[in-house]
Amino acid sequence: MTLARSTFDYRKLLGVFLMAASVGFNKWSVQALVASDGQIESELFTYMIIMVQILLGTVGLFFLKLGRQRLWLGLILLGFVLYVWAATRQPIESYEHFFLVYLPQSFYLNVLLSIAALLAYVFTTRKDRRRDTAQNVALSVATCGFVALLIELPALTGLIDYRQVFIPKGVGLTGPHNRIYEPSGFFHRPANDQYSEVRPGDSVLTLGARTDHLYEADYIYDQNGFRNSTPIANPDLLLVGDSFIEGYKVGQDVTITEQIMQGSDYTAISLAQSDYSLYHGLSAMLHYLEDYSPKVAIWFVFEGNDLPYFPISHDQFVSRSAASAKPARFSERSFFGSLSPSLASWSSLAVRNLQQGNYARTRSGNFPDVAWSDETAMYFDYGPPKRAEARLPYLKDLLLQGDALVRENGGTLMVAHIPMKIDVYRDLLAFPDDSIVQDWAPLELAAKLQTWADENGIEYMDLTPALQQAAADGTLVYFLDDAHWTPEGHQVVAHTVIDHLTTKGWLD
Repeated sequence: MTLARSTFDYRKLLGVFLMAASVGFNKWSVQALVASDGQIESELFTYMIIMVQILLGTVGLFFLKLGRQRLWLGLILLGFVLYVWAATRQPIESYEHFFLVYLPQSFYLNVLLSIAALLAYVFTTRKDRRRDTAQNVALSVATCGFVALLIELPALTGLIDYRQVFIPKGVGLTGPHNRIYEPSGFFHRPANDQYSEVRPGDSVLTLGARTDHLYEADYIYDQNGFRNSTPIANPDLLLVGDSFIEGYKVGQDVTITEQIMQGSDYTAISLAQSDYSLYHGLSAMLHYLEDYSPKVAIWFVFEGNDLPYFPISHDQFVSRSAASAKPARFSERSFFGSLSPSLASWSSLAVRNLQQGNYARTRSGNFPDVAWSDETAMYFDYGPPKRAEARLPYLKDLLLQGDALVRENGGTLMVAHIPMKIDVYRDLLAFPDDSIVQDWAPLELAAKLQTWADENGIEYMDLTPALQQAAADGTLVYFLDDAHWTPEGHQVVAHTVIDHLTTKGWLD
């Protein structure tokens, strides 16, 4: 009897419970589905979670009956918007994350959801003006859509590829004027491409380091789109690698390829591109090895990012890459699709600058005889790669395929190990108290690969001792604010390669 006469509305209590359950269910279920590698195993489960959450939240709103209680409805919708923005934040350890701490698709979707929540509030609380509001919304959407159509019309008709407008000429940048993708799974520069570039160190972009160092270089590419000054029909050496071998931020005449030819009687050709993985390198060799027929192919492996990120075979990689070689789709040529990366780069640099160098300091060290400062500090963009042991078998498989390919062509493959900068300078620097660099454990990948190479009859050369010795003697072999070799670093590596080849006698 007492319960029947109570004025308390238990339906609202049930509504509150269902709303809380929708949030709790999402958090619990997502945590339950996350695999050991940090990834959700099935997208189907993800969509099921979202549907259950929406169902619980909708039923909860029905029982709450908040249509007439504007304050509560506004707070719930605001909480929903804040929850969406908070849940889609990404770590900002890489400048590839867009719009401060959001991936582009998350950012745009969050904006749409926020607008939808605002419209839902307006339609629910202003019953007498729903028609006017709907008309204004429809007119605004139609106007924006018409303007967007006019902007995208040149891309729709194929007259303009907006990537050429938003993406400048530059090493490692995408776009049809920077990269040509081949069906066999690799890319290269346009034939006979030439340009000059002035860039700061990568640590300025990735870490927010505050330095005034600028690096200017001229880039000249051959008929195949690789950075070679002179075409050579049958070179003694074929150098395969990534930005280290291409010569990122150094002049044409001081790359390792040029310095090998200047310091010896050997002829050399580079098949190197910034952002090449071992998959790309193997594809490039498959494509060009027979044409060049080198006596020795030197495949450079950088331990910072050459451990395969994808647990797939080379054939699977080529199959996945086939779409990149097809004519560009409208989504790739479009104005708004090309605008996103530009906004991403700008916002990423902005957030690094707002951090006032604190983040960069945690990834830095300084020479003991020089006090730490933004200009004299040495920054470390790369830490030891994660899950190295799980990825190592795929690296070995690629190297075996490369060795078999070169042998079939009548040559010798030599694998050259490029160390991370921290492995060269670890014992030569002092680190700030808040630096995380001093806690990075050596990967010891070179020793493991040396043992494996000896067991499998593959020639292997570790460049770490030569670079460490040069650094200990006072030569700056890596840029202070970049992860790549200085001209002096290229020279050290070139002389090391020449000495090794002379000792082996392969080119006598």
